[in-house]
Amino acid sequence: MLAWEDVAPHLRIGLSDEDLVVLQQADDDIAEAQNDIGLLLVAEGHYEAGLFWVQQAAEKGFPDAMQYLGRAYASGEGVKRDENLAIMWIAKAAANGHSIAQKQMCSLRKSGARTG
Repeated sequence: MLAWEDVAPHLRIGLSDEDLVVLQQADDDIAEAQNDIGLLLVAEGHYEAGLFWVQQAAEKGFPDAMQYLGRAYASGEGVKRDENLAIMWIAKAAANGHSIAQKQMCSLRKSGARTG
């Protein structure tokens, strides 16, 4: 594990005291905090680090992280585009009650029925 003081200068992002609390929660394995830190890092252009945290949250079953990860794989934002992983993560989010992912799955089913 790295000390925050060693990592922070390399990220070049400003974190508030509240952000640092969330970062500590993410490090303590809290899925919602992992997702929040991941999205913060992605928003600052740090895709690799951000998607690492989002993936941690998704693997714990956090639906928002699953849906975001699916969207990232669908668009190739920060990762290599992969339709199979996109569908897998979006389907998992939908199965866990994520309303946007559920709508995305409905759209996929409809488009598949027309083209299949």
